Amino acid sequence: MKRAGLIGAILALIVVFFAVNMIAAAVMKNARLDLTQGRVFTLTSGSKAIAKAIEEPVTLTFYYSAKVSQGQPQVQTYARRVRELLEEYARASGGKIRLNVVDPEPNSELEDEAEAAGVQGIPIAQGRNLYLGLVGTNSVETREVIPFLDPQKERFLEYDISRLLYSLNNPKKKVVGLISALQLSGGFTMDPRTRQPRQMPAWQIAEQIRGTFELRPLNGPQKEIPADVDVLMIAHPKGLTDETLFAIDQYVLKGGRAIVFVDPFCESDESAGQDPTARFSEFTKLLDAWGVEVVRGQIAADKTLAKQVMWGSSQARAERVMYVPYIGLGPAQLTKEDPITGQLQMVNLASSGFIRQKEGTGTESGNGVKASIAPLAMTTDRPWAMPVMELLGQMGPDPRAMLEHYQAGSAPLTLAARLSGEVNSAFPAGVPSAEAGKPAVAPGLLKGTLNVILVADADMLADNQWIRVQNFFGQNVGQKLADNGDFVINALDNLSGSTDLMAVRARPTESRPFDLVLTMQKQAEERYAEQQKALNLKLEETQRNLQALQAQRGADDKSLVLSPEQQAELEKFKGELASTRKQLRAVKLDLSRDIETLGTKLRMINTALIPVVVTIVAVGLGAFRASRRRRVGK
Repeated sequence: MKRAGLIGAILALIVVFFAVNMIAAAVMKNARLDLTQGRVFTLTSGSKAIAKAIEEPVTLTFYYSAKVSQGQPQVQTYARRVRELLEEYARASGGKIRLNVVDPEPNSELEDEAEAAGVQGIPIAQGRNLYLGLVGTNSVETREVIPFLDPQKERFLEYDISRLLYSLNNPKKKVVGLISALQLSGGFTMDPRTRQPRQMPAWQIAEQIRGTFELRPLNGPQKEIPADVDVLMIAHPKGLTDETLFAIDQYVLKGGRAIVFVDPFCESDESAGQDPTARFSEFTKLLDAWGVEVVRGQIAADKTLAKQVMWGSSQARAERVMYVPYIGLGPAQLTKEDPITGQLQMVNLASSGFIRQKEGTGTESGNGVKASIAPLAMTTDRPWAMPVMELLGQMGPDPRAMLEHYQAGSAPLTLAARLSGEVNSAFPAGVPSAEAGKPAVAPGLLKGTLNVILVADADMLADNQWIRVQNFFGQNVGQKLADNGDFVINALDNLSGSTDLMAVRARPTESRPFDLVLTMQKQAEERYAEQQKALNLKLEETQRNLQALQAQRGADDKSLVLSPEQQAELEKFKGELASTRKQLRAVKLDLSRDIETLGTKLRMINTALIPVVVTIVAVGLGAFRASRRRRVGK
């Protein structure tokens, strides 16, 4: 009877187990508990706010080739991650987001529909394309598309989806107001050789901005930045009146967003003429109020990142040399956690300055308020704060002399950064009117929250730094050399979004590295490197011994036959070489065995031990309750 009762209790527990799971699946379908590090499966507050703010219904269509991706576990895992994240958005929207999941099978109408919508098919087999894209539409048929959700860019998955939803909820083209001493939008300039005006085409960066935004030049003095300007772009400011600076000051203090390019030596400034000292940007008054500075008279040079240029007294004698004021920033110098720079591979800068907090007080009123600086781009940790005078020699800049004079620092220099925090006005007392007889401009806001991206180089906008324009059958076609244009578009896109969108940054990936295995591999590699080093030392020692033995031979001895001592030394080295190689093979074999053993243990824990523990606990609990009932019955 006791055995029958125990078996019955186990069967009852099994039935209850499955019943609880079925009921939980039906009743608690929307329940979520995210215990991952970084809360990978939980929307950020910014994404939730964007989803809740949707006014009209939005339809998200997730095109995923589920059948084609069979046998591709990485793709299947990522697609499940995307779908679960989209379901989170739909729940957060309160029903305003409708999610459709479509499997565009090969040669089907759904495949044609996916391609027509702008989703990109990736060939993975003959006649079979993998679709993994997202299409969003709103009630007025505005469409936003992510052609392919690249698993390698998982860190920015949430940002990309939030940006798509924000664009659908705000379909009007954003306005970028432009204040610049450079001819970004094209125009006429004086040719220094002919002294005649000549027309300048628009810079490629302006053309790219126009493809996504409405670019509106703000020429001449500005009493007020127009209210419909979503982002203010200031490139190499020069000659701005206090009235215009006051307008900019009030715009940012009221919550306006701005991207500012301040350059200590702007090579693209044609208005400077033959005066090289007139190439610095004039924005010190506002930077002082924000408590930051782009150091005047100094350039961020970096030997490690230096670009090569052709240099010589004549074209025939020109040779490639490193030019330390021209630097190329790679992924290691670009902040990975920010959506502006996180996916960029190369940004070129030319005679760039650097950003730092200003010493002393942060405002003219002396209250010490300073903006927070969050770097977006930095040099390596061995830069040179090079004097601008190095560029102003009588014969022009000398790359070789710069290398000789190079004085490496001990910390990275910040080249581009986000500025944020509460700051004070640069004009607490207002400003005089720029027009004679007009009353002074009264003080406005005395403080506000800053939201500005500051770049210490304006030359990065010039075509020659990031794009090569070629004539192709009568059409000017640009070949991208660097991601300068992407940096600017990303920054404008980010700044023109909501505060909630800017709060969505790069997230940790779902797939986590196996730290223990990586540690084991690193330790084994260190052992391998040590033994390899020892082998090289043995080789060098043997060669020295051979040379010493050869020197002992007579000068008249021209024989190529090795002496007995040399032969013995070589045999000894061969034995040491074979022994060391055997040890190296043993290290690799031990590493493989350790990893395999660890993997076997983990599989046993996941597939056997945990269920066994749960079963033992359940049986023990059932037996305890049965025993307790029997005691109560007695």
